[in-house]
Amino acid sequence: MTSTNYGRAAILQALHPHTFNALQELVMAMSAVANNAGKKTFFGRDKGQESYARFLRALRATIHSMVLDGVIRESTPTDEAATRLEGSLRQFQETFPNWQDAYGFADIFFGEKREDAIAAMDRLRSTP
Repeated sequence: MTSTNYGRAAILQALHPHTFNALQELVMAMSAVANNAGKKTFFGRDKGQESYARFLRALRATIHSMVLDGVIRESTPTDEAATRLEGSLRQFQETFPNWQDAYGFADIFFGEKREDAIAAMDRLRSTP
């Protein structure tokens, strides 16, 4: 079983501190979406919807963090921003490989459903 590479984590955090912190929340939110899809609480609340809303908030924060760290600019086209986010997620995955459900969700969201991901990111980037 692979484990966390703490040396690499320190380097990533030093290079892009805001993005590193935002990616931690984003990965946990993606994991929650993957694990809660189609589930309801005892009282009937949709856990999948709550998890997806949390994911969108984390995605928005990650985009803002990438701007703060200079990974992207406000003027960067959303398609390029998505590509750079995928690159950041790959680096994060190499550092923290144990979140396979989250990375699987990311592969689907940014891969198979890329048009929807771009639309969601456009919407998130345009809202204050």
